[in-house]
Formats: sequence, C-alpha cells, structure tokens
Amino acid sequence: QINNIVALLKGFTFYVNGTLSIEKAFVTGGGVSLKEIQPKTMMSKIVPGLFLCGEVLDIHGYTGGYNITSALVTGHVAGTNASEFISPPQTL
Repeated sequence: QINNIVALLKGFTFYVNGTLSIEKAFVTGGGVSLKEIQPKTMMSKIVPGLFLCGEVLDIHGYTGGYNITSALVTGHVAGTNASEFISPPQTL
C-alpha cells in the first residue's frame, strides 16, 4: 500500500492554464497551527512521526516568493528529519 501511495504521489501531475491579477495572487489562510509542531524538526507535537511543511501550515506570507520560500525551507527540514526519524516501540 505504501508503494502504491508513493507511486501516486510521484506521478501526480497538473496543468497551469494561466495566471490571475496581483490582487488575486494571495494564498489562502488556515492550516495546522505552528503551536502544534516542533519548529526544529517540523514534527507534529500531537502525532509523533508526522512531519508537516509548506502550505499545510498556518503561515501567511505576502506575495513575492515568501510562501514558496517557506514551503521549500520547511519541506527540507521536515524531509531531513523524517528520514532520520525512528519510530518509538509500539505496545500491544
């Protein structure tokens, strides 16, 4: 199942049909509160092993590259730490 999910995510494509005016170029708000993540690892404080980044977070930046920069930086931090994460032993 994990391999199927990975294949679907890697194969996801979309097409851009154009752009809108600068007045409509702002991102939507909302998402996971920054109070619910560990900022040095981007791991959820609520669900250990869940790493969050990009526009899934409640970060608002002005138009001009701030949101894409935030997405790239948080993605790098989350990905690096997720690759090093070792799941705690599970109890049955």
